[in-house]
Amino acid sequence: MVRWLSWFYLLILVADPISSRAGQAPPPIACAVPVSFTTPDSPLAAVAAAIKAGGPVQILAIGSATTVGDQPGAGHHAAFPYRMIEALHAALPDIAFSLTLRGGRGMTAQDMLPLLKAALAAQHTALVVWQTGTVEAVRGQDPDDLQNALQEGIDAAREAGADVVLIDSQFSRFLRANTDLDPYEETLQQVAVMPGVVLFHRYDLMESWVEGGSIDLESASRTDRPAMMARLNACIGEALARFVLTGGGVAAP
Repeated sequence: MVRWLSWFYLLILVADPISSRAGQAPPPIACAVPVSFTTPDSPLAAVAAAIKAGGPVQILAIGSATTVGDQPGAGHHAAFPYRMIEALHAALPDIAFSLTLRGGRGMTAQDMLPLLKAALAAQHTALVVWQTGTVEAVRGQDPDDLQNALQEGIDAAREAGADVVLIDSQFSRFLRANTDLDPYEETLQQVAVMPGVVLFHRYDLMESWVEGGSIDLESASRTDRPAMMARLNACIGEALARFVLTGGGVAAP
């Protein structure tokens, strides 16, 4: 388990992301995103209210390795939350969007709870973007532990007046072949029926790109992976921005 877990983290972090070339422009975004992936099942009332008030819209993104990624200024390897903020700014340039990022590699939802609560206590937050469930699945933890942690975190977010967007695992043939994701996906879906909580289906969206031959990290050469990862982050960030804007009652471009 430990050995293949290490290989899995190498896969999701891809090829040497920390050594990205700062100052180079990111590659152009070229990813098809069906409307079904950018339309939440219910409105994001707190986001809508913050936008209607003219901002600022404070967003807390919390997650494990694929969410935290590089630090700001790391060039074209910026993680998808930063690309989401860029897309939100581009769509609504008169509204101030700010991002707080918390989490880390190998963190479960339970591990993230103290970080989530501390960030919510530190400032008013309109939206929590919470990527989780992958680490629990890889480790084979009880899905009930994930559900309990999500419930506690969502309660804290809702009490603070924030909407919650949950994000599921990224698509990976390796992950699919080596772990049973279904119980954890079902847990996320069950929790996402709560008021003010929606699920962004990252796994299915990424699978559609792989099947369409547009973005496939696992088939890319080592040389091409950094650019492919940058493109993936840009596409996920753009899709997530549209998802948030649609939930906030804004017609996304």
